[in-house]
Amino acid sequence: MRLLLVDDNQDNLEFLTAILSEKYQVSSFTCARKALAALEAAKPDLVLLDIGMSPIDGLGCLQTIRDTPGYANIPAIALTAYAREVERKAFLATGFDAVVTKPIFDYEELFGPITALLPQETANPA
Repeated sequence: MRLLLVDDNQDNLEFLTAILSEKYQVSSFTCARKALAALEAAKPDLVLLDIGMSPIDGLGCLQTIRDTPGYANIPAIALTAYAREVERKAFLATGFDAVVTKPIFDYEELFGPITALLPQETANPA
C-alpha cells in the first residue's frame, strides 16, 4: 500500500516516514505544492496531511487532491496539534476520515486509523 505524507516540519516528516516505511511505501513531502505535483507519480492509497502548513494548508491540499480525477474518495488523515474536540469535529466535517494528534506517542494512534481506512489486502491463493 502506498501513502502520501505531507508535513512542513522536517523532524516530524522524517520521524513519520521512518515509522510508516516499515509497513508501507511512503512518498513524503515538506510542502503541499510538491506533494500535489507528485500525486500522479506517487499513486497513493491514503494521504496523511499536516493541517498547519503554509501557503497551502492540509485542508486546501485535501480539497485539491479530492478534485483530482481518480482521487475523489481517497482516505485522508489529518495530522495536527489542534487537539480540541471542536477542531477534530471540524476536520472530519471538512472531509478528513480520521484525525491523529501530534505529537504521536502511541504508534497505535497512527497505525489504527491507517489500517481501518486502507482496503484490506487479500491473500493470493497458492
